[in-house]
Amino acid sequence: MVGPRWLAYLGAVGPTQEHSHHAFQLVRATEGLLALVDARGRRAEGTVAVIPPDTAHRIEHGAARASLVFVDPDGLVGRRLRQLEVGTASAEWVHAGTPLLRVPHPAELVSADDWVRLVEESLMRLVGEAISPGAVHPAIKRLVTLLPGRIEAGDVSQRALAQEVGLSAGRLGHLFSTSIGIPLRPYILWLRLRRATEAFQDGATLTQAAHVAGFTDSSHLSNAFRRMFGLAPSEVARGIEWVSEQPFAPAK
Repeated sequence: MVGPRWLAYLGAVGPTQEHSHHAFQLVRATEGLLALVDARGRRAEGTVAVIPPDTAHRIEHGAARASLVFVDPDGLVGRRLRQLEVGTASAEWVHAGTPLLRVPHPAELVSADDWVRLVEESLMRLVGEAISPGAVHPAIKRLVTLLPGRIEAGDVSQRALAQEVGLSAGRLGHLFSTSIGIPLRPYILWLRLRRATEAFQDGATLTQAAHVAGFTDSSHLSNAFRRMFGLAPSEVARGIEWVSEQPFAPAK
């Protein structure tokens, strides 16, 4: 499941090598315990965890079934999660995830609504209140509608997009962040990563997927995936089912 501000996975989670990712990672094992090891070799076991962005870690022992939610750290939600001040020790990650134990976790997550409810309640438990962007300016609604089609072909610079919707570049940046809850550039990156994964799932090579999604080459695509999620594109493509989550209710 992918949304404009987060990506989520439900399934088996195996051992990993040490890695880091730019996203916050919320972990909830529903079958078995996870063993997490931090950069200093400290080990902690648990069924929940909040792993902060850009923090080296590895999974020593996985779980038969777990949900993973990756949250962009630069958006509204990510900025609130930063206020938790989770440290670099694995025991701190497990402790920070304790509120997630109070979130009912359904056996199956079938629809986009199921995922949205789970992620939103998880975030509420962690930050103490609902997080929602502000009112959406009509120009931002138009921009969000046209952006997916501009990913493959077209200029997605802030100046070009601002001209497209009749705003100054500075005004566009401010309105987008306050309306959607994430700055424009990270939002475009999420769209590119999603488009690349869809292409990869449809049988495209890594190089073809990179070009379709607007990356310069397969190395650029792989680096973006590993930086954001700590995973290769092929690993994400195997485990993710894409369901659209709208960043706002469609205009009537």
